[in-house]
Amino acid sequence: MPRYKLFAVDLDGTLLNSSMQLSESNAEAITRARDAGVTVVLATSRWFRLAKRTSDRLGLTAPIICSNGAEVRHQDGRKILHLPLDTEVAREVVTWGDDHGWEMFTTLGDATYMNMRPGLIPGKLPAGLRVAERQSDHLDEGTPITVQVWQEDAVREVGERFAPKYAESVRFSFNTPVGLPHYVVLAHPEAEKANALRRVCEELGIAPEETVAMGDSESDIAMLRFAGLGITVRNSPDDVKRDALHVAPSNDEDGVAWALQKFVI
Repeated sequence: MPRYKLFAVDLDGTLLNSSMQLSESNAEAITRARDAGVTVVLATSRWFRLAKRTSDRLGLTAPIICSNGAEVRHQDGRKILHLPLDTEVAREVVTWGDDHGWEMFTTLGDATYMNMRPGLIPGKLPAGLRVAERQSDHLDEGTPITVQVWQEDAVREVGERFAPKYAESVRFSFNTPVGLPHYVVLAHPEAEKANALRRVCEELGIAPEETVAMGDSESDIAMLRFAGLGITVRNSPDDVKRDALHVAPSNDEDGVAWALQKFVI
């Protein structure tokens, strides 16, 4: 029996490569870990239906940590944890973003809205993703879960205009991935991957010291600290590397496969 019972892994920048693809080496390592009895948990800022696509490809059965820890769901969509974003804050930020041309992703229940872009074909978008001229026009269609704002100027303005104003009622998770646009995730103040992983451990009867967590961004730091073993990848920012016990090869060098082989399988 493996020493560690649970492996929690981020998707973008960690399990997936820079082309947002799952390599055969990483997929095979996940399968070997699963077949050895390790519970594999995806922990991502992606919304449930998009995260579920990767989960299905890997044949996973464990709950999914999605929306940056604002939700934990069973594979059939039933909610274990559900922490909605304040509706009025979401409305204020998204309306401002619409007015100023921000690149945003707004998750409302099971749907996520993104900006209209040239060449987008709505029928070929990932599950649950919809396009909108103004995302604020759709805020009454579901419960706000997260708002993601991308690009440095917009992220900076969120930090200056909204973070001080709503510091107690909203969690602002600022992320500076290496080689990718900076972004910030707005969520419920208790929504973070560490809290979500704690809930999954309680649900499955697994102790924190029996877990391994792996991620690449600032949103993953608390999860790396919570787990018995925290691992990051070479492409992570320096502040993430400082909080990890080990640094694996990058997401383009099958870092997840390396970590699983070295510490888990």
